Amino acid sequence: MQLQQVVEIAKALSQGARIIVMDEPSATLTRQEVEKLFAVIRELKAAGIAVIYISHRLDEVFEIADRATVMRDGETVDTLDVRGLTRERLIEMMVGRKLENEFPKVRAAIGPPRLEVEHLSRAGAVRDVSFHVRRGEVLGLTGLVGSGRTEVARLVFGADRRDGGTIRLDGRALDIRSPRDAIRHGICLLNEDRKAQGLVLGLPVRENFSLPNLGQFSRLGFVRRRAERAAFARRARALHLSVPHDETPASSLSGGNQQKLVLAKWLESNSEVILFDEPTRGIDIGAKYEIYLLMNDLAARGKSILMISSELPEVLGMSDRILVMHEGRLSGEIVDVARATQPQILALAMR
Repeated sequence: MQLQQVVEIAKALSQGARIIVMDEPSATLTRQEVEKLFAVIRELKAAGIAVIYISHRLDEVFEIADRATVMRDGETVDTLDVRGLTRERLIEMMVGRKLENEFPKVRAAIGPPRLEVEHLSRAGAVRDVSFHVRRGEVLGLTGLVGSGRTEVARLVFGADRRDGGTIRLDGRALDIRSPRDAIRHGICLLNEDRKAQGLVLGLPVRENFSLPNLGQFSRLGFVRRRAERAAFARRARALHLSVPHDETPASSLSGGNQQKLVLAKWLESNSEVILFDEPTRGIDIGAKYEIYLLMNDLAARGKSILMISSELPEVLGMSDRILVMHEGRLSGEIVDVARATQPQILALAMR
C-alpha cells in the first residue's frame, strides 16, 4: 500500500475517528497493494471502526463491503446486503437499465499497420519496445503499475524525450520531439490523469475544446467565436457530452463527461491514432459503457487505438490484441483474446 494511503489512515486514527471515508483509495494501487489495503480495512472493522468505501470497481465492492449503497444522478437508488447481491443487479441499479454486455465489443474491419514503433527506449523506464497498431484495431497494453505502460504512450506522443527508437505512421518515419509534433501528425493522448494533464479545469468547456485547435478557429490572431461554438456543439452532440452550456467550467463535469471533452478536442484535430491511458478510471459503469461504444465507433471509422489499462476485465473485453509489459519491456503478446484469461495476463506481467 502506498505510503500516502498509510499516512492518511494513521492520521484519521490519531484523531480518534470512529468512521473513516475512503474515496477511490485503490485507484493507483497494484493488486498486491490493494490486498494490503483490504487487510487494514478488515482490522479497522474488527476494532469497531466503520468504513465508507467509495469505488467504481465492482469486484472490490463484493470483496470488502457488507452493504452497498448505489447513487445515481445525485440520489440514492437503494442500499442492499452484498451477500445477496449479484453483479448484474448492481450494474442495473447504477445505470438505471439492464446492460446485455458489460463490454460491448464490436470487432471492426482491421486494416494494415498504421502506427509502428521500433526499439523505443528511455533510460530507467522503457527498454527496446517494438509494436504496431493497425487501422481499425484496439490494441490493449497492460501490466503492473510501474511496468512502463504510460511511459510508452508519453514517448510516442512526444511528452517525454526518447533515447532511441523509431516511430512510423503509414510507413513514414516521424520526427516527434514534442506533443505539438505528434498532434500535427494526427496522434493524440488521453492522459491517465485528465484533471491534471488533460484539461484546464478553470476554463470553460469551449476553451478546453479549442486549445489544440486554435489554428482552425483563428484569423489574424483573433478567435472566431461563432465557428468555435458551432464546432463544439457538433462534437458535443456526437459524443453525447452532457453540459449545460459551452461556458460551463470543465471542473464541474463528471468524470465521464470530462473524458468525453478530452476526446472531443482530439477528434476535432483530426487525430487518426488515439492513445487511451486508463480510459475509464474514476468514472461510473454507465459512463464506461458509453466510452466503450465510442471506442467501437472510432475503430469502425478506421482509427487506430492503443488502450492502456490496469483493469484486466476491460483489457480482455475491449481489445482485439493484447500486449503485456514487465519492468519496461514487452513480456508477451496475446492474439487469441477470446480464449485469454486474467491469470494468463498476470503471469506475463510478473515474468
